[in-house]
Amino acid sequence: MAHQFVVNATIQGISLADFHRLASDITLHEAVCKRIPGENLEILESKKAGDIYTLKRAYNLEVNLPDIAKKLLKDAFRLKRTDVSDLSKMTSEVTLDPNLPLKAHCQRQVTGDDSQIQFQLEWSVKVNVPLIGGMLEKHAESEIRRFSQLEIDIVEDELRKNLTV
Repeated sequence: MAHQFVVNATIQGISLADFHRLASDITLHEAVCKRIPGENLEILESKKAGDIYTLKRAYNLEVNLPDIAKKLLKDAFRLKRTDVSDLSKMTSEVTLDPNLPLKAHCQRQVTGDDSQIQFQLEWSVKVNVPLIGGMLEKHAESEIRRFSQLEIDIVEDELRKNLTV
């Protein structure tokens, strides 16, 4: 059975209407993705068809590992990530496809009002490694939580930049 967890976050001072307007511009999504810590970012696809926006990218993640392990595992943490967003419903499906025996999927929803926006990310993670899969799933959760918070911080910064323009 997959390990499941929820990440919730709130950004104060930005309305849902402003977020909806800004999120409809694909340059915002690309700017956020370019600021995520990692190496060798490739945007494989960035297209908008009506209200559906697809962003596929690949990059080497900066995960918390000892330097010697990073050297030995060079490119082991190459991650392909696909976000398919319904911009009218303010929902997304996020799929992580690392070159490791891990499957991760997220249902993301953005809600809010005139003074704030809330993100809810419902994650499901499965590590297919006998005996230690559960332990690795918990580690994956901590890394996903860390990167989710970092991404939300970057989103907030990009939104505030675009609101002042």
